[in-house]
Amino acid sequence: MVRISAPFRRLAAVALAVSSITLAATPVSSAEPATVDRIGDIDTVLAVRFEADFPLVSLMRATCDWAQFVERPDGSGIETLHCALSSEPVMMPDFQGSPPSSAFIHGGGACLWTSDYWFAKDESIVMAESFSYIVAPSGRVNITAEYPAEPLVCE
Repeated sequence: MVRISAPFRRLAAVALAVSSITLAATPVSSAEPATVDRIGDIDTVLAVRFEADFPLVSLMRATCDWAQFVERPDGSGIETLHCALSSEPVMMPDFQGSPPSSAFIHGGGACLWTSDYWFAKDESIVMAESFSYIVAPSGRVNITAEYPAEPLVCE
């Protein structure tokens, strides 16, 4: 017969109690799933550099293969776009940029980014809570923006 020492039994009992409490305290996932919508062929304009003379030689058009919006159960959402820089010129010739020689990373906070997804979907202006994007020297662009459950009121 194998005898188990008292300290080991006490340690096993504490481990069992902690795991039981953890399992009991773990919230059950929301009954409502997130919704996902994806649309394609969206055009946008974005900065490809951000120097002191911005916006001179700083902007380029991009065509997005797709834009996806995931709405979480709480009403907040995340927008993701996968794009490629376009040779189509921007409206102001002095603002026309060129692909960066190294990766250009840009981002910001509330009221600095307008949703390309929502504008393409129904022409509404929806402001992001935060955004970030990367422009690769190859011309590929990946954009991510976060949106709160209640639309932002920006001035």
